Amino acid sequence: MTEDNGSGRLPVPTEVSREQLERVIHRAAELQFGQGESPDRLDSDEVLRIAEEVGLEGRHVRQALAEMRADAMLPSRPGDRSLAARLWGEATVVESRVVPGEPEDVLERLGRYLADRESLRCVRQRAGLQVWQPAKDLMSQLQRGLDFSGRGYELAKARGITLMAQPLEEGRTLLTITADMKNQRAGHAAGWLGTLGFFGLGSALGAVLGEGASAFIVFPTVAGGVAAVGSLGTAWTVARRRGRLQLTVQGLLDRAETGSGMASDKPTLRERITDLLD
Repeated sequence: MTEDNGSGRLPVPTEVSREQLERVIHRAAELQFGQGESPDRLDSDEVLRIAEEVGLEGRHVRQALAEMRADAMLPSRPGDRSLAARLWGEATVVESRVVPGEPEDVLERLGRYLADRESLRCVRQRAGLQVWQPAKDLMSQLQRGLDFSGRGYELAKARGITLMAQPLEEGRTLLTITADMKNQRAGHAAGWLGTLGFFGLGSALGAVLGEGASAFIVFPTVAGGVAAVGSLGTAWTVARRRGRLQLTVQGLLDRAETGSGMASDKPTLRERITDLLD
């Protein structure tokens, strides 16, 4: 529905959906800045004032500004240009979010969760940085192997988990979680290519010995087919695994942001066995 006041101006909609609001503000800013009526940059106070005029709460705008500054603080990460990445896809998951708390407190809470609930161990620690790997002790391996809770332990399947906490404004921290699953990518490639190669070699030998076909034709053909199918299968499996790992990392950020699910009243398998032995 539009409204025309008879002044010859363009009709203005009386209602705007949430989807249309962002487009309207973005386009109006383009028009105004393009005419040189406003500076190219606005300070935070001006952004807060404009946001208040359009009905946005200040706390949400400050959160958005903090996240924008956080994006600028993220270190540039060189792309994976290896042959494995080109054939089977990237094997790294990187997710960031602004969470409440000071960096030391955020890392301490996450560290306890990763050790107690995900069976990981910290192998490197310095100010604002922690590197975690799957714990190798018997209790941790039993906890992951039996998996009574059904959590899947996706983080423990990765080669390593890196936590980086950077301070923003007081009481807020930029938390970046990097998960390295190159070990899984290599394992899936070996599985696909090894299995297909075994059956392919058997088929090729059968064709050469049984039917008298030329080895110079059969073996290259079979090898090419194994490589093509194995690469496609590996890429599909890696993409699925990466998606599951990404969801797990995002869930970990949710816990850090809301504080829910960081601790549980239910004892872990390690705690139960330790109690029994005591």
